[in-house]
Amino acid sequence: MNPYERWDDWEWERAAQEVGRERGFNYEERPRKRPYTRKKKPLGPLYQWTGLQKKAALSVTFFLMVFFASKGEDMLSQGIYTAYQGTVQSSNYYASLNGMALQVLGMSIENKSTAVDATMQGKFIPPVSGKVMAGFGGAGEGQAGLHNGIDVASALGIPVVAPYQGVVTQVGEDPQLGRVVKLDFGNGWTGVLGNFGDIAVAEGQRVDSGQVLGSVGLSAPLKKTWLHIELRKDGVPVDPLPYLVPAN
Repeated sequence: MNPYERWDDWEWERAAQEVGRERGFNYEERPRKRPYTRKKKPLGPLYQWTGLQKKAALSVTFFLMVFFASKGEDMLSQGIYTAYQGTVQSSNYYASLNGMALQVLGMSIENKSTAVDATMQGKFIPPVSGKVMAGFGGAGEGQAGLHNGIDVASALGIPVVAPYQGVVTQVGEDPQLGRVVKLDFGNGWTGVLGNFGDIAVAEGQRVDSGQVLGSVGLSAPLKKTWLHIELRKDGVPVDPLPYLVPAN
């Protein structure tokens, strides 16, 4: 053996085996054991849900939490509901419960855009004068996620006038809009006015443009003196603003 000769690893291993045999050791290469792997426990059904399903479940939980909190009398329930009410009162209430839930779902909410009918543009009288507090589209509290009209700030007892000549088709109560008057203006045009106090017309009555229909009230759950105004063309909600006579 040349001490200056370099051996490879396999040569050292072979030499070690020969020395072992000379001394009575029987070396056999044993198969390597499989490395230890931890068995994965099957995940529950929740982990198999898609992201949208998880968000939907969270949304439902949110709805139920607010609903039962509104009925409870303990401090925790009252605290949750008070926090929600604060959200409603501090901003556009149409962005409150449904808006937050739909945000959890990751869904956008928009009314389908409809081309403005130029023949009726600026033909409707504003039922009341005031600032628009809630615009067309967006999340509607307790509704199917859409605000089908606008809300205009007013004052208690202010007269509400008919925006156009037509026929009163319904006078009644709506769970979200309060006391409402529905009108048919002809040619597929209809309207809904909500949050009345007193109502001065009856179903089937013909009204002229500018005729007093009643007064602004607090009949809607929001308890603010905002008049709700909707316009529809062939049953499809449209933004009322382009069709109202512009303010001077």
